[in-house]
Amino acid sequence: MLQRLTIILALTLCCCNLKAQQGLHINEVFLGRIVPQKQMVEVKVKGKAVSKYRLSYYHSVRFGADKPQIDTIEGLINKDMAGSEQVSRSKSTLIFSLPKAGKNNRYLCYLKKKVGYSAIITLVYMEGQVESIAELRKLIK
Repeated sequence: MLQRLTIILALTLCCCNLKAQQGLHINEVFLGRIVPQKQMVEVKVKGKAVSKYRLSYYHSVRFGADKPQIDTIEGLINKDMAGSEQVSRSKSTLIFSLPKAGKNNRYLCYLKKKVGYSAIITLVYMEGQVESIAELRKLIK
């Protein structure tokens, strides 16, 4: 009985996680289709653990990527960023808003640290009641 309950809970969480980023081009990266998932460090957080940041869901992946992978990832990001009203860009960081999911605002953060011909990439998908990128920056500092 406990095993069955555990499986049902795992499937429910899995479905919720897939739904959160559904429809985004960058989801291909989170699903391990550009860089294998076994090469990623992945963090998923829901509920109370992120509520103090006014978020309901946080999902990040960190991995090493070569030039072709970087080009593919940046192409996907540019497709998702098209039409975004809020964009914050610096030398190595890009944060932009995505279309709302119900009542939740959604954001994608892309960090790239060059290492020779490759890079360490961190992608973070967040959703919640945060109203702007400026507010998001204040909350996560």
